[in-house]
Amino acid sequence: MPEPGDERTARRLIMRGGWSSAAGFAVRLAARLIFLLVAARLYGPALFGAYLIALAIVEAAVVIAGLSMKRLLFQWLDGEDTDRAPFHVVLDACLLGGGASLVVGAVIMIAVLLAPAELIAPASAEALFILAPTILVQVLLDVLLAATRWTHAIRYEVVARSLVQAWIGALGAILFFAAGFAAQGLALAYWTGTLAALLYALWGARHCFGSFGLASWRPRLRGLRARVLGMSSNTAEEFAGTLYGRIDIYLVGIMLGEAAAGIYGMARQISVPIRQIRQGFDGLLIPIVSRTLATTGTEPTGKAIASAGRVIIAIQLPLLLALVALGVPLLSWFGPVFAAGYWALIALTAAELIQSAFGIGDLLFAWQRPKTGLAITLASALIGIVAGLLLIPALGITGAGLSVLLSFSARAVFRRQVLRSQLGVHPPFVLLAPLLGAAAAGAATIMALNHIAAYPAVQALGGLAAYGVVLATWLKATGIRLSFDGFVARAPE
Repeated sequence: MPEPGDERTARRLIMRGGWSSAAGFAVRLAARLIFLLVAARLYGPALFGAYLIALAIVEAAVVIAGLSMKRLLFQWLDGEDTDRAPFHVVLDACLLGGGASLVVGAVIMIAVLLAPAELIAPASAEALFILAPTILVQVLLDVLLAATRWTHAIRYEVVARSLVQAWIGALGAILFFAAGFAAQGLALAYWTGTLAALLYALWGARHCFGSFGLASWRPRLRGLRARVLGMSSNTAEEFAGTLYGRIDIYLVGIMLGEAAAGIYGMARQISVPIRQIRQGFDGLLIPIVSRTLATTGTEPTGKAIASAGRVIIAIQLPLLLALVALGVPLLSWFGPVFAAGYWALIALTAAELIQSAFGIGDLLFAWQRPKTGLAITLASALIGIVAGLLLIPALGITGAGLSVLLSFSARAVFRRQVLRSQLGVHPPFVLLAPLLGAAAAGAATIMALNHIAAYPAVQALGGLAAYGVVLATWLKATGIRLSFDGFVARAPE
């Protein structure tokens, strides 16, 4: 069991990372809104849809090339190669990821050149060809920012993702359109934002680790080969998770066209803040989970993860309630055509909430049972694909959103059952009832205010107030608290 002082340190570190990321989240959200407004108003739903289809393919490719190093790097630094300088381990990871990125990027570019026109639409093909080389940049960025988080310095990831990458990308979208690159502007903007973030991450890593020690670095090729083999299951699981998290946009593009993909993609983009709330905690939560697992074992770590999930879902539910009330006017702000994505937005936001709050348990699979994690992901993906093929023709983009919700819900159920049966983890979910009850009270309030023709802002405020009152009353009556409990901050001896 963790010592009380160490548990308080872990809690403080996780919250500090969360608050730092929250500040970055606000800055990044503003940049995202500007980018989406530019993409919708200047480029239109068809070019925006083509860009999102290409970006979804590239993001899946980044997972393959990244070899799960964003997660596994912490274990390497905590438990292996103690006779080496820490940044030499990071350089090993960069070497592995860089080599894989060059191969994957080249394969995609060749495939685009050789693919017949009827297989991929011209606008999507052009965007994909431009974006493919960013796989290398993105993988190196992921590794370097993970390395800075290992030193408990969260600010570099916050600034790189929320300020540099987001704002330079948004500014680039405007400038490239003004320069006459209407067809290529969104892809070129992504290029410039990601490259600028990589340069900043290098600067951050230099401050965290001091000298890189490039002259004395010698990669251990035998160890690298062993690591590649050891990463295969994790990489396959993460790729499957990324692919099935994006299969909906592929299906919408294929079955309904690029314009529909643009409308659906806008709904997906607006649902992303739910995921970013979880990612805000991940900066320090993931390395601390790694240390907790190495120090206390699987069962205590599972309980600690459950406490984190409850805190995260308590924060996410108000955002879902706000979108229930404000979704239509928010989508219409980007253009009247985008309001058609309202119900897809609600389904996608609920799906992201489920995956973000309960998906922390995937870390145990990544480090303890990677093949089991892969099996769960593949089974969930199959459910999502079948649901999409059935629902999209009948319900359009709303059907795509519902297919994601069904898939993520199934994954949460599978994950919980396997944690119990294979790892002996019995995460207590005692706080789910008050959370869901408070959310139901908020939703009922929104629906009641809607019937008396209240403004959407009034509906949102009423729903959030009802949520807060019910949750606070329940917590006070039971004496239970929402807190990150059971984590260990110190490295294992």
